[in-house]
Amino acid sequence: MSKEKEKRFESRKFKYGTVAVLFTVAVIVAVLVLNVVISALSQRFSLYVDLTSKDIYSVSKACSDLIDNLIDSHKDDPEPLHYEIKFCAAADELNASSETKMVYEFTLRLKAKYPDLISISHLDIITHPTLVEKYKTTAADSVKTTDVIVESSTGFRKYAIAAFYVFAESDNSVFAFNAEMKFTSAFLQLAGEYNPRAVFLTGHGEADATPLASLFDAAGFDVFLMDLQTGFSDGTMQIEPGRLPDNTKVVVIMNPKFDYIGYNSDGLVNEIAVLDDFLEIRDDGSAGNLMLFLSPENAGKLPELESYLTEWGVQFGQAILKDTASSSSVDSQTIIATLPEEGVGASLHTSLRELSSVPLTIVKNAGPIYQLWELNGTRNVSSVLTTTKTAEAYPSDGEGDPVRGQFDLMTLIRDRRYINNRSCYASVLVCSSANFADSAYMAQRQYGNSDILYSAMRLLFGIDNVPIDIDFKVFDDIGLSISTEQADGWTVFLCAVVPVAMLILGTVVFIRRKHL
Repeated sequence: MSKEKEKRFESRKFKYGTVAVLFTVAVIVAVLVLNVVISALSQRFSLYVDLTSKDIYSVSKACSDLIDNLIDSHKDDPEPLHYEIKFCAAADELNASSETKMVYEFTLRLKAKYPDLISISHLDIITHPTLVEKYKTTAADSVKTTDVIVESSTGFRKYAIAAFYVFAESDNSVFAFNAEMKFTSAFLQLAGEYNPRAVFLTGHGEADATPLASLFDAAGFDVFLMDLQTGFSDGTMQIEPGRLPDNTKVVVIMNPKFDYIGYNSDGLVNEIAVLDDFLEIRDDGSAGNLMLFLSPENAGKLPELESYLTEWGVQFGQAILKDTASSSSVDSQTIIATLPEEGVGASLHTSLRELSSVPLTIVKNAGPIYQLWELNGTRNVSSVLTTTKTAEAYPSDGEGDPVRGQFDLMTLIRDRRYINNRSCYASVLVCSSANFADSAYMAQRQYGNSDILYSAMRLLFGIDNVPIDIDFKVFDDIGLSISTEQADGWTVFLCAVVPVAMLILGTVVFIRRKHL
């Protein structure tokens, strides 16, 4: 090696330069390693700081108080209380979408706070679709990669990703995060702390409703049979005449032969008034719902009940429907229902209509339902199931000619009231056939009857919601509120001033080092 090269390697500039380069490389490597370690620890132990003004990702005091009380009330149970939150995709897939990432990160914080209560797992439903078969409730039900399942030893709750968000009524845009309420609701329901009740009324010659009651039971409802005139008593619960059990979400009337009692001076319970009070939307946002099945042989024989239904915008026709264009090949009264695609009522079979092979929905021995209006004040009437346009309504008494047209077989009426900027609803769902809920159609997956009724339970009767005091968290407004002049100024500064300044600074440093 020449003396000149030896001097260059031994020079002060080379030595300091080498140290600087090595130091720089060491710092970069340390930063990278530290980043990997911190990222791994943050995933494992949820080491995040919620910097949003609304603490979007944090577990609120209202939420933690409810969970703490739940744990305390079950501390003596023989089997420890435990919930497994199952995501239907891997963590990296969940983090790739803002919608799923928010929910996933919230569950990580929830698990970090309650490690003995909650576990998190991931299901690869693409490679192993059979893993989620048990979570399909009806024929039209499916499990998507964005779905979230909360499971315990007593059952499960499955949620679409949209269930964790609140949507604006005006434009259906997302404006709030509601994961705390959804997860806490699931925990309470699966622990048996809250189960909505479905009350099947008796005392008027109602038809057997065992298949429908079984569907309510499978959906998580406590099912009651009771007579409003006599009340209810089973040794553990006492309900006075004219009252409904606490937590009653829906009253079911299955094809009564005798009328319900209205105003009277005989000291009997005014059953129509009980129903009306139950369907009133209260100041706390709660409201009841009614499901009524009435076949043609009883239509027109229940003046009090049918008169009350006209206040909700529907009337049962005293006729028998036949639809040769869409019915059984051997019986024109066994109608294959038409599924409308518009209106609120159509939402009850959206999932059915999206299937590649749509199951038949059978409405046997039905009469027409007439809509008295579409919108009256806060009440909206919409079709759920109809005949074709060539169906015929034959008068029940056999007198007169049949009337041709398209008739409702099932109709939905919704009353809406705004409370604290939230829409609250009471719903009345009526069907002109008691046979709609027969076991022949409810128990077999090739029919869509049970799908539609289960959708009503989920969408109208709120089986997934527990009335708990946890507010949703409105997203921060992250829009930039600056003028065009300010925007232009920042553009010039960032695109011109900063680069030029860096260039000048680099040139000065280069010249000074060259003359050292």
